[in-house]
Amino acid sequence: MPDVVEIYICKAGQELKEGRLVVSNDIHDRDAAKADAAMRCKVDPTIARIAYYSVNEAGDFRVFHSYNNPNVKAAKPKTVARTARKPVKRKKPVKKTLWQKIKAMIAD
Repeated sequence: MPDVVEIYICKAGQELKEGRLVVSNDIHDRDAAKADAAMRCKVDPTIARIAYYSVNEAGDFRVFHSYNNPNVKAAKPKTVARTARKPVKRKKPVKKTLWQKIKAMIAD
């Protein structure tokens, strides 16, 4: 019975070492690992491979169980956020000089 089980979860095209690492104390035998792998693949169908390593107190590890998902679905590509447009700067109205104001009053 292992002390700790390290679980490596890999997506499609990912190396085992690049996968996400999860540590569990609840998995004690191969049947529990099989059930856990089936449940994880059912929850997240983009998982391609799961590997279970048992680790003892001395730091030794061995492959406990490995599962390849036969029904892998491709992950949806992340959408790129659109950049916000810069607000259009409006020109300030030009203030009329005193002579322009007087000329406008006379011209009316």
